[in-house]
Amino acid sequence: RGPQLLSREDTDVAEAVAEILREDGVAVLLETEAQSVRQDESGGIQLTVNGPDGEDTISGSHLLVAAGRPPNTDLLNLEAAGVETDKRGHVKVNERLETNVPGVYALGDVKGGPAFTHVSYNDYQVIEANLLNGGDATIADRLVPYTVFMDPQLGRVGLGEAEAREQGRDVRVASMPMSHVARALEMDESRGMMKAVVDAGTGEILGCAVLGIEGGEIMAMIQIAIMGKLPYTALRDGMFAHPTLAESLNSLFATVEE
Repeated sequence: RGPQLLSREDTDVAEAVAEILREDGVAVLLETEAQSVRQDESGGIQLTVNGPDGEDTISGSHLLVAAGRPPNTDLLNLEAAGVETDKRGHVKVNERLETNVPGVYALGDVKGGPAFTHVSYNDYQVIEANLLNGGDATIADRLVPYTVFMDPQLGRVGLGEAEAREQGRDVRVASMPMSHVARALEMDESRGMMKAVVDAGTGEILGCAVLGIEGGEIMAMIQIAIMGKLPYTALRDGMFAHPTLAESLNSLFATVEE
C-alpha cells in the first residue's frame, strides 16, 4: 500500500531491494491495494488490485496471504488471574517481562513486539535470569536484529539514517555498493549495498543495513561492535582476513562522511 517496500528501511535500501526483486522477475506493485480475489473455472486465482494506474487483474495459481496473526490469549482465561492485556490481546509486561501480577511473566509473540524466534529466545534468557537466578535483566535498550531471507539477504540492526535524523541525532553515514566487495565478486553475487549510521560526536555505530550475499552474517559483525560500543574507526582500521566478507567493513567505514 505504501510508496516503498519495507517501510522501516531507508528509501535507498528499500529501492535496492525492489530493484533486485524486479531483476529476479518479481512484479513489485507499490501504492496498490487488493480489492477482491476469486477462483476462476480452471481453479486459478484472479486478484483484482487498484494502484496508481487504476484497477488491474493479476492471474496466478496460488495466493499467499501474509496478514499476521492475533494472539490466542482469549483462550487462556487471563481475567481469572488478573493478568492485563492490551486492546489487541497481547499480554502487558514491563521491562523485566513481568506482568501486572507479581511473579507472572510473559515471553515471545504473546507479549507483542517483533515476532521473531530470536526475540522469544532472548525473552527466555531475561526471564530465566530474573525468575530462577534472582537477577535484574531487562529488555531495555536491547538491539533487535532481523534478516530478510531473500537472495541476497538483507540484514538490519539498530537505527536507520531516516530514523536517526527524525530523533534529532547528529549522524554521519557510510554507504557502499556490494560491487566494491572483493569476496562478493568472487562469489558471483555483487548485487546490493551496505549502509551504516554513526554518531557524529562519539563515533559509535548506531545501526546498519546490509543487502548482499550473507547480509545477515555481516550485519551480525557490526551488531557485536554496537553492543561493545566500539567507534566505527575500530572496524575501519581493524585487520580482517583476505578474502573474506568481513574485510568489507574496512571499506564501508572508510566512506563515513567527514
